[in-house]
Amino acid sequence: MRFLDPTNDYAFRKTFGDERKKEILISFLNSVLERTGESQIVEVHLLNPYQAPHMLGTKESLLDIRCRDQAGREYIVEMQVLKRKYFDKRVLYYASKAYSSQLLEGENYGALNSVIFLGILNFKFTAEDHWLSAHRIASVKTNEHKLKDFEFTFVELPKFTKTEQELSTVAEKWVYFLKHAKELEVIPETIVEEAIKEAFQILNQGTWSEAQLGAYEERKKAVMDATASYEAALDDGEQRGHAKGLVEGIAQGIAQGIAQGVEQGREKERKAIALEMLQKGCDVSFVHQFTSISLEELKSMSQQTSEFPSHLT
Repeated sequence: MRFLDPTNDYAFRKTFGDERKKEILISFLNSVLERTGESQIVEVHLLNPYQAPHMLGTKESLLDIRCRDQAGREYIVEMQVLKRKYFDKRVLYYASKAYSSQLLEGENYGALNSVIFLGILNFKFTAEDHWLSAHRIASVKTNEHKLKDFEFTFVELPKFTKTEQELSTVAEKWVYFLKHAKELEVIPETIVEEAIKEAFQILNQGTWSEAQLGAYEERKKAVMDATASYEAALDDGEQRGHAKGLVEGIAQGIAQGIAQGVEQGREKERKAIALEMLQKGCDVSFVHQFTSISLEELKSMSQQTSEFPSHLT
């Protein structure tokens, strides 16, 4: 028996994103996120369930696993093999977008539920020695956890060094599965949990169709190509420096253009508001305080519009 690599994003989605085998995802989340008692996950609704690709040659990255538990908490589970620049910002972007998208038009803020991001990383990301780290928004001085709706947990596979004989918790067994399944030919005897054994069975290469194996190999090749491109860029220091300068210059120009456009839009909006206020008979000094447009410009605007009352001039 040979098991495929669960860190392959296609295999990862097939293992943890199957609507018919949600007990696998539930076991994984409860163990790694240390959910017990009242906070334990007993049911999940997959927001983007696994679907086989229509084309084997697709280069598009598969979406993360997103689900919602019985309490309304939303989870984003991502398998990240390659270390990407701005990965930290992308994590924050994903979480904040998932949070804000919960609120429908007309609903109040009480409808918002927690968002938990779980990243399984095949590289070192934090300064912590342990393979598992949890991050929350807390007070710098008192460590008060007042802003509770965001949680970030990272599993850093390179930091996990336990052998099969050293496995003691369900979380450790799951991480061992993620890191070593591709090297094994049988399910380790120490793993007795049905959810993990089921995950091994899903990755049994002998049960995969030709189309599924083709999709798996395509994703594997895409990662290898990306890694090779990255290493080639690092080998050529001069080209890297030139490319970096070019990219930074383009990025700076785009940022300046965006900032200028935003400011121009704000100025246009302020003038439109001021014009409407003047037309409705508001005092110039009051409009000045409200819009921050200079008194001179406001008086000029009032003089150029015959519709304004005479007391404005």
